[in-house]
Parts: sequence; structure tokens; C-alpha cells
Amino acid sequence: MGAAPHLESTRAGAALTPGWHVARWGPLGWLETCLKAGAFVVAFAAVAATTWDAHELPSGWVRWTVAATLAAATLGLALAIVDRIIEREIVAMVFVVMNVGAHVAMLAVATTVPVATGWLTAFGVLMLAGEVVKLVFLTTTGFRVREIARSTLIVLTTLYAALYLVMVIAAHLP
Repeated sequence: MGAAPHLESTRAGAALTPGWHVARWGPLGWLETCLKAGAFVVAFAAVAATTWDAHELPSGWVRWTVAATLAAATLGLALAIVDRIIEREIVAMVFVVMNVGAHVAMLAVATTVPVATGWLTAFGVLMLAGEVVKLVFLTTTGFRVREIARSTLIVLTTLYAALYLVMVIAAHLP
């Protein structure tokens, strides 16, 4: 979910800084939120179900490819917290904090659990589905994030979709 739509005042296009608020996301925005919230549940359940045994650390390039994609996604999402503070949209702020937490959880699982394919797949597929819905949302609504070009938002969303696809595929490689 992106930040709240940019608001402008009637005076010479000066930007208003709204207080904390809840934006109207519409059905596609809420569908994206629900899909990704499902991925968050998977991530936190994976941590809860994990037995942490330092003697069984995973190895191999596949596991570290999955970890690298999760780390890249986590870094980008952590940076998005600043954007959510600027926008002051309550749902987006709570969402991005939970999103970062879920990615950190899956990163921990991916790097310490010998066989986490099911968890990684469920998480990745739900996040990928959320990104596909977000792409539809971005291309069919007038959604804006301040002065950022819509094409930039579409490229970033496509990059995240690609990261999740790589993660899901890599999780199933021998």
C-alpha cells in the first residue's frame, strides 16, 4: 500500500500537511492490504513454529539467494517508514511497520531453518499477489505519492514483485 494521496490547497498549489488520517483506499487498496496481511500472518506463524537449532543452520547458494531477496525487500520497506511519516496516513504507517516486521521474521526463518520452503512459498505468493493487485491499483486509479511520477511507483512495485517471484522460485530449487 502506498502513501496517502497528495493534498493541495486552493492557494497557488501549496501543499497541505494533513494531520494523521485514514485515506480512502478503495477495494483494490484493501485487497492488497488483506493479501499482504495474510503474508504477515504466515511470517509470524513461521517464527512461532520454528525450533531454533544452531547446529542445523542452512547452507547453499539457494538459501542465501532467498535471504538476499528478503534483505533487499526489508531495506526498501524500512526506508518507506520515512515516507509514511511524511504522509501521516495511519493505515499505511501501521502497515509498513508490520511489513518490515514480517520481512525480518521471514529473513530469520530463511537463514536459520533447514527446511522453510512451505513458509517461504506461502509468504512469497501472498506478497506477490499483493504486488500484482497494487500494479492494477496504480494503473487504474489516480493514485499519487506527492510529486513522484506514477511510472516510478510502477517500476518500484514491479521490482518488489520480481523479488518475491525470485524468492518463491529459489525456495524450490535443489
